[in-house]
Amino acid sequence: MFAGSMTPPTWLRALVLTGLLAADAAGASGAAKKKVRIAVGSKPGNIVYLQIDLARALGYFEQEGLDATFRYFDAGTAAAQALASREYDLSANSIDHAMKLRSSGGELQMVASFTDLPCVTLVVRKDLRPQIRALSDLKGRRIGVTALGAGTHVLAASILHHAGYSLRDVEIIPVGSGDSFIAAMAQKRIDVGMATDPTTTRLLLMSEGSILLDMTDPDETGIVFNGPYQFTGLLTRPDVIRERPEIVQAVVNASVKADQYIRSHSAAEIAAKLPPAIVGDRYIYVKSLEHSRPSFSKDGMVIPAAVENNIQSQIVFGLSLPAAGRNPSLYYNNRFVRAAGH
Repeated sequence: MFAGSMTPPTWLRALVLTGLLAADAAGASGAAKKKVRIAVGSKPGNIVYLQIDLARALGYFEQEGLDATFRYFDAGTAAAQALASREYDLSANSIDHAMKLRSSGGELQMVASFTDLPCVTLVVRKDLRPQIRALSDLKGRRIGVTALGAGTHVLAASILHHAGYSLRDVEIIPVGSGDSFIAAMAQKRIDVGMATDPTTTRLLLMSEGSILLDMTDPDETGIVFNGPYQFTGLLTRPDVIRERPEIVQAVVNASVKADQYIRSHSAAEIAAKLPPAIVGDRYIYVKSLEHSRPSFSKDGMVIPAAVENNIQSQIVFGLSLPAAGRNPSLYYNNRFVRAAGH
């Protein structure tokens, strides 16, 4: 094959060796990818879990050396229970699930924040706007929530408490979200509703409702809670933190990268990076993201005062949480976000 010898030239042997080493390195890199299972407390596209969708779209989990698998649940409770039962390593959830599980003997901690405002709006049906002009006008009204016991139901209790009422003074009606929520309002089955984007933005664009209280805004959230309110983020168990800290760190790194991207890019630029199936109607998605944007954590840090406000809202709602379980530090761990550079 080679003139005067069966030995390949030096340059060819070097080239082959380089290729083999590269192949070995690639194989080692692939083998080194760490498996992690992540449960998500909603169907894909929910804005309060944007960090998950964006980190996936931008390849951040792969960049962190992770072989990540995801399961999107219909609701947060199922995702949190799957994490608590060790089916998953982390979950994207609201922090109230950590409080609820502790009241029954479970233990979860938030290791990165996605949103530190409730992201919920109280929307009044358009024909009732002249009658319902303030929170004090809610007594006796039919209030739509996504589900009984859901975060929207809990927040409704705190809003009513601030107005001097309780859940006993209204009729709570579970109406779901999206199309079912909009239908309930259009059919006049509810007077006001606790909505999240993109449902809120759709209602406003359709002129079916107007906002009475906007808890995507820090000032309006402060009317009820006198400060921030920890909502969604990454949860995990103490045993995962103890036994697989490198996995937790890698997932938090990906989340913090997504925070940085959200902070430095427009809603339109963010939408352009996401799969069409998540964005849906691009105009509505961009408007929804622009509206909810103030709710997003700037750096992934969990704010103690925001956790305290969520604890108080759970107590107002009726969660039986003993005094020993009311310490905010029980429910979060910021060490991984700090290690990610913040």
